[in-house]
Amino acid sequence: MPNTIKGIPQTIKGLFNAFNLVRKIKPNIVVSFGGYVSVPVVISSWFTKTPSITHEQTLTNSLTTKINSYFVSKVALSFNNPDQIKLLPSKKVVITGNLLRADIYKSESKHFKKLIDLKKHPSIIYITAGNQGSHIINTTIKSVLKDLKDFVVIHQTGQAEFPEYKSLSEKYKNYYPFEYINLSDIGWIFNNSKIIISRSGANTSQEIVSLNKNSILIPLPKSQQNEQELNAFWVKKQLPQNTIVISQETLTPELLLENINKFNKISSPSIKNINNSTNLNLLKLINETN
Repeated sequence: MPNTIKGIPQTIKGLFNAFNLVRKIKPNIVVSFGGYVSVPVVISSWFTKTPSITHEQTLTNSLTTKINSYFVSKVALSFNNPDQIKLLPSKKVVITGNLLRADIYKSESKHFKKLIDLKKHPSIIYITAGNQGSHIINTTIKSVLKDLKDFVVIHQTGQAEFPEYKSLSEKYKNYYPFEYINLSDIGWIFNNSKIIISRSGANTSQEIVSLNKNSILIPLPKSQQNEQELNAFWVKKQLPQNTIVISQETLTPELLLENINKFNKISSPSIKNINNSTNLNLLKLINETN
């Protein structure tokens, strides 16, 4: 409460600054993708009668989206979730899907094409937990590396633990750790991976569904409004035969290896006739609102 009271003058100042900025720029439309800093701009747009859109990428409404929904012209949602929609002004809601990285639709990579011969090593596991990585997922993977000889393992470790895992690549020649994956390479990895092991952020979840990939999802247990678990089971609903959800509390090397082997016994699902239509849906809404 004391911090909230102290922040009131800054909030008022932010509203005035946003109002002056909107009047100066005179935008045709304001588009918000969440974050509390968008609220003053959206409210200022309402005062200046500037059309505006707020986009919620997750299966739950953030406080920012709830506040913005009263002031914007349209509320764009990634998911057609009745429980989410009923908490918003229904006449403003438009289901657009999420903005996906165009790079995941590109299946070429000069770097990985030279690094990995797909004819010799067709089975790839890609492990990622976002830019920061995940200690628990990293250590679990470390425990099963010796049992993954049938795979090429591409592991995005995050910066903090990369040196430790880099040293493992000397021991396991089928293991390729990286601090992060360049956008120019992500499409090749996604399209050629037999299994993706990941957290279940909104973007990754929709990318997995868009590309029809096998995945083992380990939701972040302390995510806002339990959104990662909701995302994981949304993927499971879309791709029931290709999705395994493991809670972090039950994750063990044995359980992970068991589920990797389940996917190894079946053929990889075919890549969908992919397109970037979800991005076009949101762009169409922006043009219509402007």
